[in-house]
Amino acid sequence: MQYSYMLGIDVSKTTIDIALRQNKANASIVNNKFSNNLKGYKALLAWLHKEKVQIGQVLICLENTGIYHRCLVSFLQSEQAFVWVENPIAIKWSMGLVRGKNDAVDAQRICLYAFRNQDKAKAYSGMDKSLQKVADLLATRERLVQARKLLLTPIKEFKEVGLQKNSEALERACRKTLSALDKEIEAIEGELENRIEKEQSLKDNYRFVRSVRSIGLVTAIQLLVYSHNFERFANAKKLATYAGLAPFEYSSGTSIRGRIKVHPMANKTLKTALHMCALSSIRHNYEMKIYYERKVGEGKNKMSVLNAIRNKILHRVYACVRDQRMYEYKQAA
Repeated sequence: MQYSYMLGIDVSKTTIDIALRQNKANASIVNNKFSNNLKGYKALLAWLHKEKVQIGQVLICLENTGIYHRCLVSFLQSEQAFVWVENPIAIKWSMGLVRGKNDAVDAQRICLYAFRNQDKAKAYSGMDKSLQKVADLLATRERLVQARKLLLTPIKEFKEVGLQKNSEALERACRKTLSALDKEIEAIEGELENRIEKEQSLKDNYRFVRSVRSIGLVTAIQLLVYSHNFERFANAKKLATYAGLAPFEYSSGTSIRGRIKVHPMANKTLKTALHMCALSSIRHNYEMKIYYERKVGEGKNKMSVLNAIRNKILHRVYACVRDQRMYEYKQAA
């Protein structure tokens, strides 16, 4: 669809800065600013009307800000607007060499990005409400786990360097807090299972994911959330790339012959979870254990072999969900 206007929006916690331009070369940009709430959204529509711009004529582009853009996107979509929520890294890397920034300038840069890349625009389709609730609960669990880790780390470090009394004193001081955190984490995990049980599509895919050995409760839910219930990625390789498991070649001409390796840009949380699954797999899954020992015996790097196992696990999960079946293991001879 051909749009008459481009609207770039820089979203912050309390405000939204906008930049509007016509969809033609060398067009001037008009800036404005509104509050990031329902009153501000209505004021934005009123301002567009004053500028004689119909919402259906506008390609709206904004960065994914986690939670700050959620209400704005929901409101704009309810007004039948075309909303493109782009990865902030894609916009940043498209700018080239730039100096300085503020909210108004960022809105202009987003607007210019939309103008230059309008052929790549995709209408935003976020998670459905049931999956979004699961995602929010999962994020809360991860914050509680991090809080628990922050308390346990100094206790462990004091013990490791021989300061046993200091370690015991810290442990006594944090005992009630740690106990409360453990109970909250357990309660959230129970709530996560209950929510998945109530939603049939999530329930079925969850069962298929868990049928692959070494995939536990949390990793299964992470896979459901980050893949948007396996609707976000067209194939297993794209999901593996997102998780930072897909290896890429690094070479150029005759002088650069880098080793094949994974890219650091990845979902580190999911990558870590799958790494723990791989470690569990080589201990408890006979097939994976034999594979690991054979490849290491051939001289392969241990981390490369572990990454291959992570890929095997992920591809099996994706195949089970794609074919809507449980994973079937062959009986050892």
